[in-house]
Amino acid sequence: MSPVSIERLGLFYMSKTESKKEKKAAWYRCGYALLIFVLLTGDIATGYADDSALAAAVNVAGRQRMLSQRIVKAYCELGLDVLPERADQQLKESVGLFEEQLAYLRRQDFNPNTRIVLDQVVNIWTQFKPLALGTVTRDGAGRMQALSEDLLYASERVVALLEASEGSRVAFLVNLSGRQRMLSQRLAKLYMLYSWGFDSRQLDIQMKVAKEEFSDALKTLVNDPKNTDDIRRELDAVTVQWRWFELALDLKATDSYRLIVSDASEWILNNMDAITHLYEGLADG
Repeated sequence: MSPVSIERLGLFYMSKTESKKEKKAAWYRCGYALLIFVLLTGDIATGYADDSALAAAVNVAGRQRMLSQRIVKAYCELGLDVLPERADQQLKESVGLFEEQLAYLRRQDFNPNTRIVLDQVVNIWTQFKPLALGTVTRDGAGRMQALSEDLLYASERVVALLEASEGSRVAFLVNLSGRQRMLSQRLAKLYMLYSWGFDSRQLDIQMKVAKEEFSDALKTLVNDPKNTDDIRRELDAVTVQWRWFELALDLKATDSYRLIVSDASEWILNNMDAITHLYEGLADG
């Protein structure tokens, strides 16, 4: 059972330069080095007596990745006047949910290594949150985009450490399916930034990578032997939705496609969230 209340989740769903590349590479190197260290020492996370508790923690930490992208997407939609009332609701609820989940994660009995990474998330969030709740401007979107990348990579590292602490197939599936939620919002975010006139060449590259990651992960999930009939039905629906979403992402001729991309990303997000919870439930069996 997720620690985030049913009511909060219901409200939630109603709704670069070379130096930057080097910075991102440094994040990855640091993350992999830390992961290798904790795998060798066996000191990753504590306080999880069963698979279901760990799967729930992986799900929550994974949802933080998605929110790092969703917040910028909603911010850009406000700036572009794409269903502004819905975008404003999504933005405020996403900020509130990130804060709530961050408090939950900080209360967990993680080991010092995991807490160090979680503290990095906190430091980035303290810079990110005021921008998200401030006046919507194109300059603000650019600054949030840079911080959202750092927030995403730090959140990824938290999830990787939690998954590795137990190493079960269920934890892997919860992580992988949960990451699809993030990619749905990342792709929509990149599209909105492109539509707002940001560096199209760099965004095109990032979008291509995100598309490939989503497609590859979807194939892995579809073919997993642990899938139940319910999971297979949900994945079949996502496969159909993904073809439509891919097509919508390539339609950049007029402003009217922004709404199509926004709606398609919501369909994918909701279905992948349901699938992630179904995978989480496998840990109870």
